[in-house]
Amino acid sequence: MIILCLVASFLGGLWAASAMGIIDLTGMLGQLPVVGGYFVKPEQAQPKVPAVSPIEEENIQLRVAKVELEKKILDLEKEKATLLSQVEEIQQELAALREYKEQKERARLKAEEMAMYYKEMKPEAAVKVMNNLDDSTVVAILPLLEKEQAAKILSLMEPQRAAFITQLLLENNPPGM
Repeated sequence: MIILCLVASFLGGLWAASAMGIIDLTGMLGQLPVVGGYFVKPEQAQPKVPAVSPIEEENIQLRVAKVELEKKILDLEKEKATLLSQVEEIQQELAALREYKEQKERARLKAEEMAMYYKEMKPEAAVKVMNNLDDSTVVAILPLLEKEQAAKILSLMEPQRAAFITQLLLENNPPGM
């Protein structure tokens, strides 16, 4: 009986120590083959999912936002490159148009200078020279002459060429313009 009392006192002491949290018997008793199922901690039955702290949640959100911003930056850089190439094309077109305008202005000045010479000529002499010029040059010079002199020159030209020149003059300077 003494042994039984000693065993009971020992087990009671172990239970009291376990209840106070001094020792953990559930881990050891949970491994016993028959009665081990009664001593399983509730934590062992369902594994705990670690809780995500608010700082970690914010960190995750910031990482997602960072990835989205990096994607937007790449898209904007592509758009910038496209726009820069369009600007370059437009600048090239503008340079070409300026060059064309300068060429037209030089041609106009040359035509005005030539018209000054033809104004001093008699219509018969002017026709002889103009018969050897290309049509675009004649069309550039005739409108710069006085109307009477231009009419006389056209009347002295071959009828087919005079008609063609007149047609070109109308295309370049339509009536009412």
